[in-house]
Amino acid sequence: MNWINKILKGDRVIWVVALLLGIVSLLAVYSATSSEAAVKVGAYNEMVLLKHAATLLAGYVMMYIASRIDYRYYAKGVELVLIFSVILLVFTFFCGSRINGASRSIMGFQTSEMAKIVLIAYLAKYIVLYTGKNYTFKEIIVPIALPIFLIVAPIFPENLSTAAMLFVVCLTMLFIGRIKFGHIMAILGVAVLGGLLYILTDDAVASHNQRKYERVVAEAQAHPEDTKLQERAAKQPRVSRVKTWKGRIEDKKAEKEAKRLAKENGESLAETPLMITDRNAQKTYAKIAVAKGGLIGKGSGKSTQRNFLPQPFSDCIYAIIIEEYGLVGGIFVMLLYVILFTRAFKIMRTRPLTFGALLAFGLALIIIVQAMINMGVSTGLMPITGQQLPFISKGGSSMLMTGFAIGMILSVSRHEEEVEHLELATEEL
Repeated sequence: MNWINKILKGDRVIWVVALLLGIVSLLAVYSATSSEAAVKVGAYNEMVLLKHAATLLAGYVMMYIASRIDYRYYAKGVELVLIFSVILLVFTFFCGSRINGASRSIMGFQTSEMAKIVLIAYLAKYIVLYTGKNYTFKEIIVPIALPIFLIVAPIFPENLSTAAMLFVVCLTMLFIGRIKFGHIMAILGVAVLGGLLYILTDDAVASHNQRKYERVVAEAQAHPEDTKLQERAAKQPRVSRVKTWKGRIEDKKAEKEAKRLAKENGESLAETPLMITDRNAQKTYAKIAVAKGGLIGKGSGKSTQRNFLPQPFSDCIYAIIIEEYGLVGGIFVMLLYVILFTRAFKIMRTRPLTFGALLAFGLALIIIVQAMINMGVSTGLMPITGQQLPFISKGGSSMLMTGFAIGMILSVSRHEEEVEHLELATEEL
């Protein structure tokens, strides 16, 4: 066991949680990707599983590397990495891969995943610098408020749930770090005004882009020999994100109405297939999966709703877990995230208002918040957001960055263990 202790430095409980999350991920993704595998590689999904296992292994490697680095090094040069993250986000906004009307990645890598970690590390450093000091709001605009907006603003139009989640975590860190409450409310107020301004202008901008795109298409059809025009016509314009958000709200209202009518007719959700449309299919089939899971589930690999869910291996993987392992399996997975957060919270209570404590708390908080959002979507408690289940859902950038975040928490816990051992040795002397 000594060699294990030498290799796996830091909180052993967190290491066990990470290991269990990886096991759950392999089981759930193997089952959830059966439909995808049947289309891409025939009737067997071993190749899909091997690819995911390689991604998971890379996540563990990132975790190990991050855990071996002294967490205090993460505070050095974080400003430069923050600037780099802002540049990446802006580039993604204008030139990133556009899927379902949103631009979120560059060559398959979701830049917001890295930006979340960088912003939390940056805030952990600068909150400590201002804690307990007498300062005005003007003095924290550039070092604290501005970086939050520079990271959150480019994410907001393309991924509302990620932007809102990150912003709430940032405000929570400011509150825990004892930044003046009035200043926190001022930052919140500026964000609300900015959001309202975007909502009022987004539809007009999207309509203008659509009309411009239609003119380009017409010109391209009239001049098929012009390669530049053909390339411009092949690029789809950015759609109105506000319309997408409105559509989700309307879907929620329609779902409530359909549920009310089904109840009046004495029917269950599974007995009313006419309620299922292209827009609500993901949420509806997820709720059916949860309902069919019962207490102990159908058993590993026996999910049926995976064949109907649009994203069974990412956005709604928690629904597949409950369908196959029941309420017991769902609670077990939830407890893993809760344990991870409580271990980070313990670090914060041991060394309050330090860079390491705020870093561990912020990273653990965003992981558990993202997990709870995914679970809320899968169980029908929240509208569809596109958030993956951290370290379980299939996805390269999320897996790598979550692994690195957990490794950073482990690095902080490793340092705390060394400090405790040093203090004990000093007391004995």
